[in-house]
Amino acid sequence: FLHSMIDGDKGHSEKTINHANRKKILLSTIVAALAAAMVGGVTAMQSSIAQVNANVPATNPTGGYDIHVTVNRHDSANLNAPIDHYCKLDKRIVAVCQLYARDSTAKPGTGPQLAQIEFIITKPQYLQLPPRERASWHNHAVELTPERGAPSCVSLPATLQCGKLVSLLQTTYGKVITLWDPADSVPKYPPYVYNVESPYALGQDLNNHLQKQWPTGCGNTSSANLTCGK
Repeated sequence: FLHSMIDGDKGHSEKTINHANRKKILLSTIVAALAAAMVGGVTAMQSSIAQVNANVPATNPTGGYDIHVTVNRHDSANLNAPIDHYCKLDKRIVAVCQLYARDSTAKPGTGPQLAQIEFIITKPQYLQLPPRERASWHNHAVELTPERGAPSCVSLPATLQCGKLVSLLQTTYGKVITLWDPADSVPKYPPYVYNVESPYALGQDLNNHLQKQWPTGCGNTSSANLTCGK
């Protein structure tokens, strides 16, 4: 009996050590990726993640959403409400984010609600998209500003600074998909793309002079190769 207890304790200790080692490997992965992002931008960050993660065993995919920021203009019924973004770096794109409304408009007091997801990609990846798909994406250089989404960092990994994170993300593009609108008591609609740069989201849908204040672009302001003057 005593022998079996010793063997059991030994097995438990080995599991604890293995868990700790995996945790250290994952932490080093995150640190390496973020360090690369600060030095070489998004492309270097992606390369670093790919190289370091190659030897990391598969882990719980629900973990790692530890970049927590808030951005406005996502809740169609409360455009000024901050939406909590919990983001995770991804070696295939830049990041994947879970977006939570802080409460349900339909059922107040029930707590945070998973409302949307957002995929974040690099500008080169954006330019590889078919033209018909680009309208579903928004430019973070525009959204992540005080005049638009008013981004704010809530909590970040210790090695990451808010200003550098925002500067990095301003070189990327995002696509938001609504899963469960906070105004709905149940998720009653199929998932749909939510355009954070639409006239409605920007509070300009009743502005009859928007065409003069925000004229159509051409040349290097558009990826559609629009000719200026026509």
